[in-house]
Amino acid sequence: MISRLRAVLFAFAALGLLSACASGAKPEAMVAHTTDVTAPANPTLQGLMTVGTVSGGSDTNPMWTSQVDDASFRQALEDSLRIQGYLAPTQAEARYTVDAQMLALNQPFIGFEFTVTSSVEYRVDGGGRGRSIPVTAKGTATFSDSPLGVERLRLANEKAIKENIRAFLVELSKF
Repeated sequence: MISRLRAVLFAFAALGLLSACASGAKPEAMVAHTTDVTAPANPTLQGLMTVGTVSGGSDTNPMWTSQVDDASFRQALEDSLRIQGYLAPTQAEARYTVDAQMLALNQPFIGFEFTVTSSVEYRVDGGGRGRSIPVTAKGTATFSDSPLGVERLRLANEKAIKENIRAFLVELSKF
């Protein structure tokens, strides 16, 4: 009877540990939609952009903390540009290339409310000119978003990157 009780307790402990594993940011949660961007799209850039190099992200170690990897960030950036009408239908039709380098993803270590700060350097090249657009943005997830710290951190990461992309799109409207 005691060995059976130990086995059940061990199984619950193992499930608890597995459910607390960190997962990487989801691209679809980082996409800036039309309703997120208050500035009108820049008509001179419509259908003329492509995403070049995306770098600086980190892969998530499930036993440590949630991160934002380059592929997920790239997908969120491309989808956001597509929704705003900036993405060219094909690479050959693009006149402007957007490169993005994640400079920092500052995360808290512990707390009930996690605020993550993302710093990204965007570079828009094309049309005989180039422009660097640095963007720093924050995203916050609270205990009400998720009682699990690892999930709360992932949500804060996603919100920080979504806000970063949103701010970049606002800057493009002024380009």
